[in-house]
Amino acid sequence: MSLYFLPITRAMAKHSASQDVLLSLKVELNRSARQMVNVIRSAEVHQERATLTAFLSTYLSPDANEARYEWLYCKNPEGVARVWVACTGDAGMVVGAAAAFPRRIRSRGKVVRGYVLGDFCVHPDYRSLGPAVALQKCVLEDLSTEDAGFVFDFPSTSMLSIYRRLLIEPQESVIRFAKPLRADRQIRRRITNKAAERTLSIAANAALRIRDVGLGRSSEWTMAQENTPCGEEFTLAFQQWGARMGTCADRSAAYLNWRFLQHPQRRYHFLTARRKGRLCGYLIYDWSGEDGTVVDLLAEEDQICTALLIETIAIMRRYGANTLSAPFLGLHVGREIFEYCGFQPRESTPVMVLALPWAANRRVDQGADGWYLTHGDRES
Repeated sequence: MSLYFLPITRAMAKHSASQDVLLSLKVELNRSARQMVNVIRSAEVHQERATLTAFLSTYLSPDANEARYEWLYCKNPEGVARVWVACTGDAGMVVGAAAAFPRRIRSRGKVVRGYVLGDFCVHPDYRSLGPAVALQKCVLEDLSTEDAGFVFDFPSTSMLSIYRRLLIEPQESVIRFAKPLRADRQIRRRITNKAAERTLSIAANAALRIRDVGLGRSSEWTMAQENTPCGEEFTLAFQQWGARMGTCADRSAAYLNWRFLQHPQRRYHFLTARRKGRLCGYLIYDWSGEDGTVVDLLAEEDQICTALLIETIAIMRRYGANTLSAPFLGLHVGREIFEYCGFQPRESTPVMVLALPWAANRRVDQGADGWYLTHGDRES
């Protein structure tokens, strides 16, 4: 028995290995078949609404529901969103989507059409770089044939890989400037004894308040929380102040009302600075849980921006927020205002700013100098 057992076992092992190889090849062929995307086309925002909302809510985020779609894709005062989909050739099933949301951009004294890119997602079975790169390339090529002047994007890490395959590197970054207002959360994470935790929190919070005494709240302007829609004064104000902000998205009253006051999922707060009733500046912030975020800030001079920030710090501290963050472009001169108010730079994320037309297989001129982009300029 033993004389025949060894050869037979080896033969069986060899056969089993061959079967494993064949199985592996079959799996690979099936994977390749699933990843064949041979149709990338523009989608009809209204007619394909049900398909797009189902795909986005499944593969992008549960928050990408019908209410968000109606607001973001259909109600933008600058126009309906542009959408592209990647489809399989057999049944035309949607396996990828990308969107561009229109903006009016003011740059060097001119007004041009622009887009902020977002809602890029691909079905898990097709998440190789090939389909994703082809989809994003189609987006940039199509927008380049139109009258758009700029596109900008706040890419994720995976999206950054796609841009690099297209030979596009980020030249800007958003830095999250953060200011600690209370120490409760940090101490709670480190101290288990409740009495000691309370004592340390009181002392640390007092030290944080004392540190801000030198800032002082200004009485030169009347600060108020605005609860009504923005009027024409906001449009006129941006027309007067916009030039000092460099290249930026137009902040008309219609845009501000749509972007912040009509948002279906977030509640934004408007803080205004006025002198004798005249609008001199505004700050928009978002507050949820223990943290607040400055999402937009605009004024006719830096001194007013500083006063608005100091007032917001006081409001957030009164609400019990632990941290106030302000994500802004790292190269913009406005960072000096945040640093003066005690904000410190934390993590940074890349930003893509592209001047159109875009040409494939070469590096592009990545647009105008001195962009002003805030957290409120992003869409996803």
